Amino acid sequence: MKKLNKILTAAASGLVLALVSAAPAHALLVGVSNSQSTLDNVATGAFAEILDPNNPVQVANSTVSNLAQQGFTEQRGVLLTSALDVDGGTVAAGHRVDSHMIFLNKADQTSGTLRSLGVTWEFDGQILGVMSDAGGLKEAASNALLGAAGTIYPGSFSNRGMEGADTYFMLGNLLTVDMLVTQPGDWIRVVTVSAVPLPAALPLYGAGVALMGFLGWRKRRKAAA
Repeated sequence: MKKLNKILTAAASGLVLALVSAAPAHALLVGVSNSQSTLDNVATGAFAEILDPNNPVQVANSTVSNLAQQGFTEQRGVLLTSALDVDGGTVAAGHRVDSHMIFLNKADQTSGTLRSLGVTWEFDGQILGVMSDAGGLKEAASNALLGAAGTIYPGSFSNRGMEGADTYFMLGNLLTVDMLVTQPGDWIRVVTVSAVPLPAALPLYGAGVALMGFLGWRKRRKAAA
């Protein structure tokens, strides 16, 4: 009986540990096309890239610059308690979402037009909406909720979102983006369905916890007899 109790206890502990450790890191920006940018139609040598989400850059206008679109995942698993404004509408309350920043910003006091065109970003959750208004008002309003901790954002000001020939196209979990920058740069926020799979894991997690509780109850009952 003691041997059986040890086996059951080990199995229950292993089940709980496996479920907890199996939860994905879900850094949701999973891919980007290899599109080279140009500065006044001359290749820059730079390609679009995903930045480390565990070390987000400072993206304020005068602090950071790049030669091709860059992106990183900001927040993960955020439960919306109220509707979230995005281009052309809202994302309804009750959604659990991830947020991602994509930006192109050449160095201050440099001339010419920087082009980063036809860049396709891939997420492993469906795109719910994009914040790209020219003044950055939607993005700035959501920074407290969706911005990466410790990252300084540019805030809202004229022509820092998408305008002119800047465009994007959404298809499921893919976002294709054209950005053309003189000064200032372009910053957009992408909101996707969160891939946090907690509801599917909870029944098994509960079973493991219940089994451990049952074994503890048996042990206490036997000691009191």
